[in-house]
Amino acid sequence: MKKNMQQIRHAITLLGYCLMVIVLAACQEKDLPGSAPMQLPTPDLTTIRGTVGGASGYDYELSWPQVPAGTVMQVAIYKSGMQQQGLVPCPSNKLTIANMPTHEPYEFVLKLASLDGSATSQGTIFTYTRPGAYPVKDLKMESVDNGTSFSAKATWQPVADATSIIITATNGERTVEETIDGKATEYAVSGCGKDEVWNFTLVAANAEGKALPVSGSVKVGRTAVGFLSVYATPEELVQKGDDDEASAWLWLHKQHPDADFLPFSTIDSQEKLQKYRVLWWLRDLEGVDEEAVWTMPADVVSATPYIKQWYKDGGSLLLWSHATVYVGTLGRLETSMLRGNDHTIGAGAGGINNDTWRMGVGLNPGGKFSIDFTSHPLYNGIGAEAGDRCKLIPVKGAGWTEDHNCLFFNIPAALTGKENQDEECYRLLTEVYGIYPLGTWDSQIDFVSQLNIWEARPGNTEFQGTILCIGNGGCEFSMKNLDGTPDKSANPKNNPYQGNILKMATNAIEYLKTR
Repeated sequence: MKKNMQQIRHAITLLGYCLMVIVLAACQEKDLPGSAPMQLPTPDLTTIRGTVGGASGYDYELSWPQVPAGTVMQVAIYKSGMQQQGLVPCPSNKLTIANMPTHEPYEFVLKLASLDGSATSQGTIFTYTRPGAYPVKDLKMESVDNGTSFSAKATWQPVADATSIIITATNGERTVEETIDGKATEYAVSGCGKDEVWNFTLVAANAEGKALPVSGSVKVGRTAVGFLSVYATPEELVQKGDDDEASAWLWLHKQHPDADFLPFSTIDSQEKLQKYRVLWWLRDLEGVDEEAVWTMPADVVSATPYIKQWYKDGGSLLLWSHATVYVGTLGRLETSMLRGNDHTIGAGAGGINNDTWRMGVGLNPGGKFSIDFTSHPLYNGIGAEAGDRCKLIPVKGAGWTEDHNCLFFNIPAALTGKENQDEECYRLLTEVYGIYPLGTWDSQIDFVSQLNIWEARPGNTEFQGTILCIGNGGCEFSMKNLDGTPDKSANPKNNPYQGNILKMATNAIEYLKTR
């Protein structure tokens, strides 16, 4: 979470960095004001070279002459003013940025340092912005039922400076390649069979160059959504249920009138689930202990074997708030692992909070590498703010807040056996285990640790479906009124950032329809 004072500190940090760049650029041979004399010569800016290339054509290599014996060049990287990497030794006298985006200004801070750490130089700033079209943004995949067959459809926001969009779509056996006008915002492949998975890659281009490829996939076929509940009817939920659960159903019913209210008590066979592509469970408990959160109601326990098999067969779930522990009940991760590692579960009554809460949508583990989550479809159309080391999304403003976190720590290290600041930990977590962190407290961006907002893809498991977990306490679906009374509404009114919450819910459902 990000509070107002933290945002101010970040703004001061960013201002300080900007001042550092100005000073270093203007005073190459001088120390920073008040600093001790530098003992090694400042790297010569005129000898530093940058080239675009690599196998993909999107990589950028920075190189410099051989440094004096007993020294090494250290390089820090900033992108659009945000630190991507702290000072890291580069003994090969070069540094490669894989898949450099267009229109993003990069600043490289180069400093010479002795191998024993006893001496250093002043920094030199080398800047570069890769030319070319802006990338395709907010790519949304969709399955379209044409009656006798299906279409796989992609839509996106207009690309301001593109003259063409290069499209490749394939299901593994059939491939479609086409270059369309740069002003286009949609493309569809017709004649698709049920349950075919179509992978799209879109590249925006103009005379100056190509943007990075943007990819998406869709499994064509059924798209029905079911809203899981421990209550027997929608009326009972609204009358007796929690305000967040009731508001989620009211909103879903208004936005998606064809969505079904699906009580757990009615799920007594596989046939009851066959029509659904997505099941959504928002569970919010108040005034209970942690054990009550881990304990599943009897109707949920009875329905779980059928839901688990449906999930194995490719069904996908959206688990929100206290429902995220259900990922253990289903067996995607072991409940003993979730409970046995650090975790934060809140179920209090809450109270007045006067701050704005922001979540980090990226990682920057120890300044060694950085991951930006904002390209995930979950965040389509949601404006992210620049922090000093990762982007931020505001999720909750001043008002009565419950702070019902339901999230887990250290799971990545437990699964992979790697240190939680190791890039290999992130690679194994995602590529092998299929677990993708998507949001975190800003205090946790230095570690591949917190499962806060996260996705469980099939990975190396028997489950063919996908689960999205929204466990961030800031993503409360309906904030209470200032006197603590509930606001059960299809359009909750008390959170100034409610639009971001509803957009995430929409994006999550539409994304899971494609899995």
